[in-house]
Amino acid sequence: MFDNLLIFGCGAVGLLHLAAPIVVRSSYWFSAKCTPDEIPVCQLPDAVARQITPRIVELERLGFTFTGCYDCGELAVQTRSYVAYFCNRSNDFANVTAMVYPRGVTSYLEFSTRFLNGLAIETNSNDRLPLTPGNPALRVFRFADIRDPRELYEIHRQLLLRYAQGLYPQGEPQGQGIKRWVRTAENYGPRHAKIGYMALSKDGSAYHLTWKGAFLVTLRGMWPVSLLRKLYERQAMFAVRRKLEHREIAALQKA
Repeated sequence: MFDNLLIFGCGAVGLLHLAAPIVVRSSYWFSAKCTPDEIPVCQLPDAVARQITPRIVELERLGFTFTGCYDCGELAVQTRSYVAYFCNRSNDFANVTAMVYPRGVTSYLEFSTRFLNGLAIETNSNDRLPLTPGNPALRVFRFADIRDPRELYEIHRQLLLRYAQGLYPQGEPQGQGIKRWVRTAENYGPRHAKIGYMALSKDGSAYHLTWKGAFLVTLRGMWPVSLLRKLYERQAMFAVRRKLEHREIAALQKA
């Protein structure tokens, strides 16, 4: 009896892993273009406003200038993205991204700095791991447990000292900071097409997963791989914070 249940369970899991890529490949897409529309904060959907509005004051207290709030449309299937963008005199940029799903709204805060040599460092509070390979020119640090903007920004500045000391931050023309976010969004499809994960649709409007991309995305998103990835990421970020703390203690001792 138990053996039959075990065989049945293993077979069901196997079929699920085989069927899931078919569903993912047929349903997932990412827009080839991002055309943000600036929108007054007072016109944001209520659920989005609750995520973005408190952050505006918090980031302004950290010395960031609020450059605008944008409706970025439906970039991926069954989502709508809203972005509030900020910059400061050090050419550090910040954004609060809120994504509307059928089941609710999720949001995260991110600080980013790009340099003239092409390197970029991002520090965010996003608790969702990407299901595709990251950009080699972009170092992303995720601290989902940090909700305080000041604490997250302090970590971001420490990361800049550790990994980009002596490099020159790259700014944007005044009032054009959102274009940096747009370039990142529009590079998503082409970057994944180069590594065989996605392909441009015939009408050129969106990128869809290839069979390779569908299988690998499904594998990363399903248990137990998804759990192992989260555990590894959590441990890696814990190690990063420990190194930063030791560096700060050493600097204080030298002072």
